[in-house]
Amino acid sequence: MSKIPDLTDPRYLDEVGWFLYHEKYERDKFGGSYDNERLAYSRLLLEEVLKYMGRDERWLKGKTVVSIGCGCTGDLASFPATVKIAVDPLLHVYQKLGMLLEDAAGTSQTVYLSMGSEDLPLLDDCADLILCRNALDHMPNPEVALREFWRILKNDGAFFVSVDIGGAPTPDEPTVFSLESLSGLLQNQFEVTILTDNHLPHSVGRDCSVRLLARKKHQVSPSLDKEGILKAYKSRIRVLE
Repeated sequence: MSKIPDLTDPRYLDEVGWFLYHEKYERDKFGGSYDNERLAYSRLLLEEVLKYMGRDERWLKGKTVVSIGCGCTGDLASFPATVKIAVDPLLHVYQKLGMLLEDAAGTSQTVYLSMGSEDLPLLDDCADLILCRNALDHMPNPEVALREFWRILKNDGAFFVSVDIGGAPTPDEPTVFSLESLSGLLQNQFEVTILTDNHLPHSVGRDCSVRLLARKKHQVSPSLDKEGILKAYKSRIRVLE
């Protein structure tokens, strides 16, 4: 069962407080409600990701998209994917605060998993697209999460990352990347096909942000001996007879 973390801890307070602050004070780009603003950002993210992939919205039909570290931004709210899964350790908090965003009309409902990304309850090779927007540097051990992303991503799937570069660690953003360290972290599981830098940073105090699209590198996955398991079971039921 999901538990409410200690919100006096700066690691969690800074995450949750940011959304509360923006909900009340900083809706200055699109006007209207906070829901409308987040939906507009979701559409911008959709357009950006599809542009990097060289696809249009029709590609998402029948696809499974997983958003990692989504907060209550509603990243997937406008995505017309068939299956949408959003993962964040604080989603239970956002639900209790009434801050989760409804999906856009005509799109499927996002499934929320209130948990970290180090041990995802998803099958191997289930995701066509993984989004990790402004989340990788929020993880104390991103290399553990990347192994999970590799595991759940289909062999022909795509991994989109948007992450800040430079600056100093903070309670809610403990990992600081350079272009070199980010590339080094990714190279074991992924092949970067597109990378652009010098975008405006997501967070104050960072130098810039990068966008990249990566593909899964082929590795031998653990397998099970189907005939061996059946043989062992048959031996067991003969003993029980």
